[in-house]
Amino acid sequence: MTRLAHDPTVDPETERTTGDLPADSRTPAMWWHARWVVPLALAVGYVLSMLFRLSLVRKLDYPTVNPDEPMYLVMARMLAGRSTTEIPSDQVLPAGYSLLISPALRITDDPVFAYHLMLGINALLSCLVLPLAYWALRRLDVSRAVSYVAACAVVLLPPVVFYSQFGMADTPLPGLVLAWLIGLHGLLSEGGRRRRTWFGLLGAFAAGYCLLTHDRGGVIIALTGLVLLVALVFNWAPRIASVLGLAVLALMFVTKRLMTSWLMSRIDGAKPSEVGNAVFQTLGNTRLLRRTIMRMVGHIWYFLTSTWGLGALTLVVCVLVVFSSRFSRASRVVAFVMVALLGGIALAAAAGLPNDHRIDTITYARYLSPLVAVYVVVAVAVLYHVRSWKKIAVLGAATVAVTGAFTAVLLHMAQHQWAKSYFVLWGLPDATFLSSLGTEDWKHFHAGRTTVVALIVFIVLLALRLLGGSHRIALATGAFAVALAVFAGWGAVAITDNVSRPNHDGRYADGTGFLKTAGLRPGDQLVMDRAFRWETRATLGYEVLDGRVWTRALIVNEEPPTEADVAVLALFDDAAPPADSWRRAPAGWHVDRHVPEYDFVIWRRD
Repeated sequence: MTRLAHDPTVDPETERTTGDLPADSRTPAMWWHARWVVPLALAVGYVLSMLFRLSLVRKLDYPTVNPDEPMYLVMARMLAGRSTTEIPSDQVLPAGYSLLISPALRITDDPVFAYHLMLGINALLSCLVLPLAYWALRRLDVSRAVSYVAACAVVLLPPVVFYSQFGMADTPLPGLVLAWLIGLHGLLSEGGRRRRTWFGLLGAFAAGYCLLTHDRGGVIIALTGLVLLVALVFNWAPRIASVLGLAVLALMFVTKRLMTSWLMSRIDGAKPSEVGNAVFQTLGNTRLLRRTIMRMVGHIWYFLTSTWGLGALTLVVCVLVVFSSRFSRASRVVAFVMVALLGGIALAAAAGLPNDHRIDTITYARYLSPLVAVYVVVAVAVLYHVRSWKKIAVLGAATVAVTGAFTAVLLHMAQHQWAKSYFVLWGLPDATFLSSLGTEDWKHFHAGRTTVVALIVFIVLLALRLLGGSHRIALATGAFAVALAVFAGWGAVAITDNVSRPNHDGRYADGTGFLKTAGLRPGDQLVMDRAFRWETRATLGYEVLDGRVWTRALIVNEEPPTEADVAVLALFDDAAPPADSWRRAPAGWHVDRHVPEYDFVIWRRD
C-alpha cells in the first residue's frame, strides 16, 4: 500500500498513530483500544455486511448474465464432481472462482437452491474486503476508529456489491487485489526476514489466484513478476522472499494450465479462452488504434466516476508518490503498480472486447471494478494525513481537472459512436445511478451528467473533511467515511432495485421458467436445436443440473446424441402444427408439448 507518512517511527499494528487519542485522555473512546474490540468489531461488521448482501439477492434464483455466469457455473459443476455437459461459447475460462463456488453444487440437485448457496459463498468472499481494507488502512497509519468506519464504507461500494450478485469471477477480485498490494508493500518495507517473506508469499499467492480467477490476472501476475525480479536483482527484499514469491507465481501459473487442460478434456469441443489472443491481435492492428484509445479512455473515465472522484484523487497522489523521493521505496513501488494496473487492465480490456456495438463496451465498468476498493482506501488515507486545507484544495482541484479531462476526451472521441450503439443497463450500473439522481431516468446514458453528479458527490465529501481543519482530522475523516458509507449503501440498494432485479425478472423464461414450462424431469438429457433462443441455451448448461445438455443443428438433419431423450426446437409460426418444428425427426421421437407463448416445442424419445 502507498504509505503516506514519510518517516513512520511506530508500528501501525500495535502503537498509536496520527489522529489517535493520547494515552492519558479520559474519554469514552478509550475502550476502542482494548485488545478484543477490533476483532469483535470486524466480525460484527463482516456479518452485517454479509446479511446486507444476502438481503439484496434473496429473490435472485438463476443466472442471468450470459454467457459468463453459466460458463463459471458449468465449470463449478465439473469441479464439484458432477457429470459433464455443454459449456456456453465452448470456451474454458480460468477456473479459480468456479473452484470456490463448487461446494454449492455438491450438496443439492435443485438448481435454485444451489444458486442461492452460490450467492451465499459470494457474500462470504465479497465481505473479505472489510477486514482487508481495515488492514490496509492501518498499514497506511490511519487510526483504528477511522480505519474501521472507512472499511465499512469500502465494503458497501456499489462496484464491490454489484458483481457479488452474480456467479462471476469479479466477486473475489477486490479482496485479492487488496491482499496483493498489502503483500507487496510488506515485502518491500523494513522489517524482519520472516515477516517480509510471509508478506511476499501473500502478495505472490494473491497475484497467482487473480490469474487463476480471470484473464485480468495476467496483468497482475506480470507486474508482480517484474517487481519480484527487480527486488531480487537489486536486493530490495530478502532474496529468499523474492525467490519464494517467484516460485509461487510459477506454481499458480502451472496450476491454471492444469485446471484448464482437465476441464477441456471433460467438455466436448471446448477450447481455452481466446481473450488473450484477441488482445494481442488488436494491439497489433494499427487500424484499430483509435478505437482502442477511445475505449481505454472510456474505461478509465467510468472508473473515475464510479468512485465519485476518489479514484482520480488516488491516481493523482500515486503519480506524485512515484516521482517523489520523500516516500519510501515500498510506497513508490506500490504506487507505480497501482497506476500501471489501472492502465494495463484498461488497455487490455479496450483491445480484447468484441465490436458488439454496445455503449458499455466503450465505457466498460466491470474490468476495472476490482481496483475500486483499494483506490478508495488510499483516498481515505490521503485525506486523513494531509492536514493543510490548501493542499487538500489543490488535490481536489487536480481531481476535478483529471476527471474533466477524461470526460472531454471521451466526449470528443466517442459521442458519435453512442448514437449508433445499444444501451445495456446491466453494463452501466454506476453511471446510470449517478445520472438518474434527480431525474429517475434509468433508460439512457448521459456521460456529461454522470461526471457532474460524481464531482458534486466528491466536493460534498471533500467539504466534510475540510470542516475538520487541521485539528480534528480523525473526526472529520470519520464523518467523511460515514457519509461515504451512507451514499454507497444507498447506491447499492438503488442499483439492485433498478438493475439486478429487473434483469433477473426479465430472464425468468430462460431460467427456472423454462424448466417448468418445458416439463423437464430429473435425469432428463436435453438436446437443443442451434436455432433455439441463444440466451436459454446458454443458461440450460447450468439449469439442467442433474442431467446434461447438447446443442445440435437438428433442423438440418444433424443427429441427436444417442444419450439424449428430450429435445427443444423453436417454432415461430403460430399457425403451424408443433410437428413442423422438426419435420425430419428421427424415428422414436414425438411431440411432448408445445409452448406457444415462448415459441418452442418439446420432443421426447419413446
